[in-house]
Amino acid sequence: MRSRSRVLFAFLATSLTTLATASPAGAEPPVAPTDTAFFALPLEGFFPGETRDKKPKRINLYLVRRDGAWIAGLGTATVQGRAVWNTALMPVDPSNLRIDNDRVHGNLSVTLVPDPWVPADGKVRTATVELDVRVLPGQTPEGGASLNGTWKSSIPGTPEELEAARLTGTASGTVQGGLGGTAPNDLVDASYDLTLFDLIPGETDEPFQRRRSVSIGVREGKALSARFGQVDIRRSAYDYVPLEPPADASVTGDALAASVAFSADTLDGDAATFRVKLQGKRVANWLAGTWTAEIQIPGGEPLTRTGYFRGDVRKGAVIPETATRDDRPWFVPVKGHAAVRGGEHPRLFFRKSDLPELRRRAATPEGQAIVRRLRELLNGGDGETLPTSYNPATSAYAANKFKAVPGTYTISHAAGYGFLYQLTGDEKYAGLARECVELAWKGQRSGDDRYSWVAPGGELRAGPSLGWTAVAYDLCYDAWPEDFRRRCALAIQNYSDQLGGEWNNPEGITLRKMVFQPRQGPGSNHFGAVVGGSGLAVLAVRGDPGTDPAILDKYLAALERQIPRHLSAGWGDGGYYKEGWGASRVGTQGGFLCFLQALRVAAGRDYLNVERPNASYITMVPRSLLVLGPPGYFPYRSNMGGTYGNPEIGSADQRAGFSHGGYFSEGFGAIADRHKPALLWTYQQIFDPDGKACFDTTSTYPHRAMLALVNWPTFSGIAAKNPGEILPLAVRDTLYDHFAFRNRFRDKDDIVTTALLQQPGGTKPREIMVWGLGGLRLSFGEPPRGSKVTHYAAAADGSGTFSTAGYSLAVDYSGASGADALVVSTGGGDIKPLPENPRARLQKLDAGGVTYQVLTLSAAGTHPELTADGTALVAGKQRIELADGKLVLRTFKK
Repeated sequence: MRSRSRVLFAFLATSLTTLATASPAGAEPPVAPTDTAFFALPLEGFFPGETRDKKPKRINLYLVRRDGAWIAGLGTATVQGRAVWNTALMPVDPSNLRIDNDRVHGNLSVTLVPDPWVPADGKVRTATVELDVRVLPGQTPEGGASLNGTWKSSIPGTPEELEAARLTGTASGTVQGGLGGTAPNDLVDASYDLTLFDLIPGETDEPFQRRRSVSIGVREGKALSARFGQVDIRRSAYDYVPLEPPADASVTGDALAASVAFSADTLDGDAATFRVKLQGKRVANWLAGTWTAEIQIPGGEPLTRTGYFRGDVRKGAVIPETATRDDRPWFVPVKGHAAVRGGEHPRLFFRKSDLPELRRRAATPEGQAIVRRLRELLNGGDGETLPTSYNPATSAYAANKFKAVPGTYTISHAAGYGFLYQLTGDEKYAGLARECVELAWKGQRSGDDRYSWVAPGGELRAGPSLGWTAVAYDLCYDAWPEDFRRRCALAIQNYSDQLGGEWNNPEGITLRKMVFQPRQGPGSNHFGAVVGGSGLAVLAVRGDPGTDPAILDKYLAALERQIPRHLSAGWGDGGYYKEGWGASRVGTQGGFLCFLQALRVAAGRDYLNVERPNASYITMVPRSLLVLGPPGYFPYRSNMGGTYGNPEIGSADQRAGFSHGGYFSEGFGAIADRHKPALLWTYQQIFDPDGKACFDTTSTYPHRAMLALVNWPTFSGIAAKNPGEILPLAVRDTLYDHFAFRNRFRDKDDIVTTALLQQPGGTKPREIMVWGLGGLRLSFGEPPRGSKVTHYAAAADGSGTFSTAGYSLAVDYSGASGADALVVSTGGGDIKPLPENPRARLQKLDAGGVTYQVLTLSAAGTHPELTADGTALVAGKQRIELADGKLVLRTFKK
């Protein structure tokens, strides 16, 4: 909102300047023409109260007049770009305004559109505004025209009603606005991105869940494409699917009318068809308008709903026909999978038929070490009693400075005891698991107090808390009495907590809402934890006596639809995540990755051993391809705060938590089989070269020991293998244009270079990162953010090149230059000087009008001299030339 509002005011200022410079020299500026003009009218005090910096709350009205007629109008409830009432755009009807010479007067109507939060009653109201302003030329600093005068407003409703809506029945004030020129809006190549409020039917107490997105691609004034997408709590659209272009579309510089049809789930999880008519007016790059939808739910009566949308126009139509279509399946059936029967357990991470093998593993020296660690995590010693340490917190986010140690109660303790029951057959461990579950139901919080069955710290913590209780149910099913396991199954299926929420703000968390209406979308670290934890819960109880098969089947179908969304709209296809590396772990560890593994075992659907790399790269890129050391570190980027992580991924503090930990004990169960030797090599060589981490069980969570015994590849006869023989050394993520180039997997002198072009807001660092060679952490200038990639090529040795309009980068690991790494860019700005180090040298060379920025890395400290050959750069035996907008390397083996 802030940037678009400022753009409009900047546009107005430019228009006023144009008016002033058009006046004859030495003459009084003429009265600004009002027949074709852009009017900006801020109504100070329209909304009651003040902003945080003591400014009256206002509505900003923007009107367009052309050839003597009012064309369009809309309003925003913002001060300095920040919403002061809500985030909707308000349609404005100025047709009753009159212009007499320099006077603009009369009534206009403003439709006060609710957004999902304000007003609380969701009621649409119409404000009548009586306006009386004068056009005063030459009154702005630029010499343009100002609009000065008064306004009065009236809004129907009782005082109590209006107060609850944060409105006032009558108000008045002054106007100090401006008048500028207006030109027809560009229709050459644009995307009309619309957010439809209140569209989706179904039960919810969170109206933002009803929003969806429709995007229409326009070229040369014609609607050539349409897409339908989800909308998260931040109004970010995702998971677009192509629609038939609207055949009836009418697009002008000032208006849009179109019809679209699509299928979508209701908020109750039912499939429905929608036929939607859109009608809106455009002002600058905003649209405000209405929609009417005919909705058909199978077996139900047709529904008609109406509502409003807000739209943003941006340059560049998305035409699906020009995009690369990927029809590869997201999952494949597991060969020989036997369907799980109701009442059959265990089922999530292994089946009964797997128990002999697990018990064999537990009897090996390595397995004995894992089981000893499991017992230590359970009670600090032998695992024969309940935990010996408990977090005293009674709510999330308690400031009690409690520190968890081995033996501290956690959300996965019940599962840990349940696993001992499976290994030994001794029902006393199932009894200890039951006591842990009952402690959770009574309100005992985990070592990290945000995780709890009662009043968890939001859906993010509720999902895993529910999921690991369900794992305990799965492991202990045969040993628990029928009445207790039925009680547990129903508690999971019908999970409802009215106390928990982010920062202890009650949100009314239920399993139903987490499945059908998660508060955050795939680009939030919350999403994977919510989907993953809920998925474990549903898989655990589905089909069991006393549960509701219809609702649980519907839940599972909805959760599986979220998997491709997470893998394509939060994560990209090359292992980068929207919020960066640290936040990405919050959703994957203990939640999403475990759900993917459980789907293979319990449902026979394999999202890992497929041609698409998306799921496996969640682990393989940030846990292997990018990691240098030992000790492990990697080129860390994030748009979140420092508490989410740091580059030292191999350090104790980055492996000791619920979300910061289990990269391998969980990770081996959530990658393709072909990648396991590579990940094992990374663990052995970088994360645990001395063998003291006991199979990645350094955190205080018992489930990690269970998963280590289940997942560790050496138990299956898999040996470590150099990742360079398995993974490509150069990987591009096409969603974010994150590029990773690695020269080898050998030792501490390995080198990794990364770049990120489609940077989500707030991402740091933004520069090219060249890391390695014994610990160097270098920056090599900032690439153009958001630029479209016009060229990309990768070599077998990890070298690679990419280009955008006006910028190119080449990374050369061939050794032809005489350096271990040669990094070259053209078209960027100057690069900051490097820290003093003989292993790195930064140089610049001009060759025939082309300026090359060059970074060389050399373990020996000897760097090649650079020379020019026409417009080419020569370094040793390597020759690099800018040709057709891309850098071409003479030595480059694909």
